[in-house]
Amino acid sequence: MGSLTKYVSDDRPEFAVFIEDDDKVCYAYLWKEGENIIAHVWLYNVAPTPSEPELQIEENHPFLNSAEFVGENLDPFDAWSPVEVTWDFGEEIVAKIFLSERLIAKLTAGASPGWSSLVTKDGPLALKM
Repeated sequence: MGSLTKYVSDDRPEFAVFIEDDDKVCYAYLWKEGENIIAHVWLYNVAPTPSEPELQIEENHPFLNSAEFVGENLDPFDAWSPVEVTWDFGEEIVAKIFLSERLIAKLTAGASPGWSSLVTKDGPLALKM
C-alpha cells in the first residue's frame, strides 16, 4: 500500500517535504505553498531496479532509478520508520532527510534532482551527496 507523508517546517510552515511511496518508487518533494513542488529527489525503488533507465517512456513516470545509479536501495518506509526532516533557512532553503539519524537526502529550492547518499554517481533522479 502506497503512502504520502508530510513534514512541515515549524519555523516556516509554508514549506514542507512530502515523501511519496506509490508502491513502485519513493521520492521526496520540497513543496512551497503557492508554488507547489520546487525540488525533488529519488529515495528508493520498491519495484525491482531496472538495468536500463526508464526515462524515455513517459508513462513509466514516476521513474525507477536504474542499477547504474543505485548504490543502496532502502526497504520501503512504513509508519514506524524513523524519518526526520531538518530545515535551514540561511542563504538558501535546505531540507535534510534523515533515516535513523543517517542523512539520506538533501533538497534545496530549485534543485531537481536533489542529493542522495544512496546513489553511486550523479544521475537524472538524484545527485551523489
